[in-house]
Amino acid sequence: MYDPIFGITNAKFYSQLNTTTTSVRFGTNPVFDSAFLYLPYKSTYGDTLTNMTLHVYPLTESIYDSIHSYSNKSVAYDHDHQLGEITFQPRPHDSAYFNNTTQIPMVRVPINSYFGNAMLAADTTSLNDNAGFVKYFKGICIVSDQQETPGKGAIISFNAPSSYSVLRMYYHNSSDTSLNYTFAIATGCQRFQNYSHDYTTAIPQLRQQLQGDSTLGQQFLFAQGMSGAKIRINFPFISKWASKDKILINDAQLILGNASVSPVFTNPTQLALRGVGEGGSTSPFTTIDESEGTSYFDGVYNENSQTYRFRLTRYIQQILQGKVNTHGLHLLIPSASYVGTRLVLNGTKSPQTNLKLYIRYTKLN
Repeated sequence: MYDPIFGITNAKFYSQLNTTTTSVRFGTNPVFDSAFLYLPYKSTYGDTLTNMTLHVYPLTESIYDSIHSYSNKSVAYDHDHQLGEITFQPRPHDSAYFNNTTQIPMVRVPINSYFGNAMLAADTTSLNDNAGFVKYFKGICIVSDQQETPGKGAIISFNAPSSYSVLRMYYHNSSDTSLNYTFAIATGCQRFQNYSHDYTTAIPQLRQQLQGDSTLGQQFLFAQGMSGAKIRINFPFISKWASKDKILINDAQLILGNASVSPVFTNPTQLALRGVGEGGSTSPFTTIDESEGTSYFDGVYNENSQTYRFRLTRYIQQILQGKVNTHGLHLLIPSASYVGTRLVLNGTKSPQTNLKLYIRYTKLN
């Protein structure tokens, strides 16, 4: 995906395959006929009218869950022996039709004989169970061609594992002319995603903020999913306010204005706030106001005003009382581990809807 503001984002998917039965046997003189990898849609983000090309490669390195748990990790795959390729336009809401029946929306990638011949040549030890199979065939990597045109391309997430995320191989042998066997991206498969954001292709305001120029937050603020950017918000003067008067916070609302309304690169329907820990890390804990529920805490996009709102009444009171740290808050896109959504907000001195903290309070004698 080549976002005209955020630049180029690439995603890869790595996964083991599992056998669906134990003690797999393909019979006497098996011959590969064809195979297809089925990938049911979960979501898409970006320009789905752009053609996309996916490539499937065999892994040459094993996936270990203890190592490959983060989206900046990768494993080696065999570029010289592609297993399959498809060029298509994403259609996440259109049913697929093949095998004389209507299927759920999915991508069906043709898989070639390199895979099929490797399966049919496997020894019995490799086909007795999944432990032996993943040693023999380490898995697959799905890679897309990079998009080079600003505004084009999309990020697709697939529903895997599921009962539909399978690789089905068709073959025949000396005794039967029509056989098939199904390998699955199943719950027991080790799998992970890899994301890369080329922010050198982003607009200057975003690049300069990522390089440390926080003054540009007066104009615009940027957040992106898939291990991309997040927004840090500080309230540097509130604690000093309490040194002058005793203050009771009746209501505190953080108002955020959407600065990039786009029918293609749509903004998230809801945002999340987390505390900032020591060293700038994101705390796993929510603010105290979130415990009051979404209807109070909010964070949901208002299409009429094109704004987000968070109620922070109890949190601001805690700052005044010295009960929370003063490192600020991180504004995040929910489900950012797999969602490619991005967000541009107006800054504190934007000519449009400013970022505001609205406080209604009472001075106590």
